[in-house]
Amino acid sequence: MDTSLILPFIGWLQALSAESLSFLTFSVCVASVLLLFRLFGAPGLYLYNAVIVIAANIQVLKVAPFLFSPEPVALGTVTFATTYLATDLLTEHYGKKVAQKSVWMSFAAHILMTLMMILVLGYHEPTGDKVHKAMVTLFAPSPRILLAGLLAYVISQFLDIFLFEWISRLTQRRQLWLRTNVAMLLSGLVDNALFSIFAWVILSPEPIGLSKLIFTYILGTYLARVIVAFLSTPVMYLSYWCLPDPIGFKVRKLELDVKEAA
Repeated sequence: MDTSLILPFIGWLQALSAESLSFLTFSVCVASVLLLFRLFGAPGLYLYNAVIVIAANIQVLKVAPFLFSPEPVALGTVTFATTYLATDLLTEHYGKKVAQKSVWMSFAAHILMTLMMILVLGYHEPTGDKVHKAMVTLFAPSPRILLAGLLAYVISQFLDIFLFEWISRLTQRRQLWLRTNVAMLLSGLVDNALFSIFAWVILSPEPIGLSKLIFTYILGTYLARVIVAFLSTPVMYLSYWCLPDPIGFKVRKLELDVKEAA
């Protein structure tokens, strides 16, 4: 009874191709970003990034077949890539300090969630408890994967903010499409590279070869991030139609410009 609505919906989703489901996932993420931005402003995007970072790190445990790959691909890339969109929205509308605060809040949220789940896993379970075993699979992190993910996330997000703000100044806040794409494409590549190098080479007890590192782990999911970056460009322009407080925003933007000029 409790799952009479959810399970049929999941069954309908499973009938879709992986590519179609990825586009649907991106659409839901974009709609959520714009809605939360419209309703709550910067706090709404803080919420989005914190939740999505956690969700993407769970999604990555599942793989699915895609037409472009001979092997099943780990999921979570599309979802995770939209956090860079949210960060760029924060940088564009509120400045780099507000965007950097979002990065640290997402970092803290992931650490806190991991700690809470480790504590609940410490409770003794009845023999053969399937729920406990499932929770161990999902929430008992590999220390090297956790460390690699957090390091790559913080460094690449700060790079995204720096590039976005630098190009914004260089173009005198024109060419929004340029700073959006350059920032997301370069920071996404850095994120993939840092995570792969830390997780599968530096911290791994059995480091992988250079060819597999580059073509399987670094470039393997980068195509998805390229597509997300390009599709995010119109969303950045659309965000100006979703301002939570147009008058207050203009005042804040003017204050920000004055501070930056000083």
